[in-house]
Amino acid sequence: MGGAIADLLFGTVSPSGKLAETFPVRLEDTPAYLNFPGMGDRVEYREGLYVGYRYSDKKKMQPLFPFGFGLSYTTFEYSELQLETAHAKAGQGLQLRVKVTNTGSALGKEVVQLYVRDVESTVDRPERELKGFEKVELQPGETATVSFALDRRAFAYYDVEAADWRVESGIFELGVGSSSREIKLTAEVEIEGDTPIIRPVHRNSLISDLMQPGRLDPDKKALLDEFLQGGLFTPPAEDSADAQTEADKEDSEEDEHGSADMMAAVGFAGDPNGENKLNDLLEKLNR
Repeated sequence: MGGAIADLLFGTVSPSGKLAETFPVRLEDTPAYLNFPGMGDRVEYREGLYVGYRYSDKKKMQPLFPFGFGLSYTTFEYSELQLETAHAKAGQGLQLRVKVTNTGSALGKEVVQLYVRDVESTVDRPERELKGFEKVELQPGETATVSFALDRRAFAYYDVEAADWRVESGIFELGVGSSSREIKLTAEVEIEGDTPIIRPVHRNSLISDLMQPGRLDPDKKALLDEFLQGGLFTPPAEDSADAQTEADKEDSEEDEHGSADMMAAVGFAGDPNGENKLNDLLEKLNR
C-alpha cells in the first residue's frame, strides 16, 4: 500500500476512484438525523427512498462531496450524447452512447455515470437515480465511446399496491456525468409505459384524481357528480350573469376539489346519512 500511495502522491499514476456515498457538510444534513438514535430501544427507519444523493438532491442541499465524486491529475470532456431513438416502449430496451476524451496531459481513468429522471411522475420519486456506470482508461488526447443499455427496470418504480415494478408513460431525462452533481450532458426520451391499473375507489381517494378523464366510465362519473353536487360542492348557477363555459366549469371544479378526499364530501355536507351514502357509492364505483 505504501508504494501505491507514493505513486499517487508523486503523480506516477493518476487517482481514479469515485465516492460511493455522499459526504454531508453537517451531521444535521443526513437523512437519519431526526430519527437516530431513536427513543429507548426503538429506532424508526423513515428515510424511505431518500438516502445519500437522493436526499440531498430532493432537499436541494449542497453536499461537502457528492456521490460519485473523485479527483484526478487529468481532465475529461464529454461530447456527442446519442440515443438510438427518441420514443421507446418500456420493455424493448434503449441504447445510449457518449464520447469521453482525455483533455489533460496524463493517463487517467474516468467513471462515466448514467442517471435517469422521470420528468413528470405521478408517484414520489427521487430527482435522479443512478442506472449505470462504466470505467474507461484513456491516454492524453484519446477518445472512447461509452455505451449503456437501459432495460425496463431503468425507468420503473415499485408499486406497493400492485406488488410489482411498473413504468409510467412520459418523458424521461437521461444524464451522464462524473458525479451526481456534475451532469455533463442530458437527453430526453419518451417512454410508452405499462397500461394503467384501474385502482379501487376508497374513502381516502382524492376527488381530483377521480375526476381525471378516463379514470371512471361515464355512468360511474355521473354517480360521482350527483354525490358531490348533493354534498360538499355546489355547482354554479346556470343563470349567473358571468356564466361559465364548459371548459371554465371543469377548471373551476378541479380547483374546488383540490386535495379533498371522499370523506371530506361527507364531513362538510353534515348529512346524518352521509356515511351510508358514501358506502353505497363506493360499492357502485367498484362494481
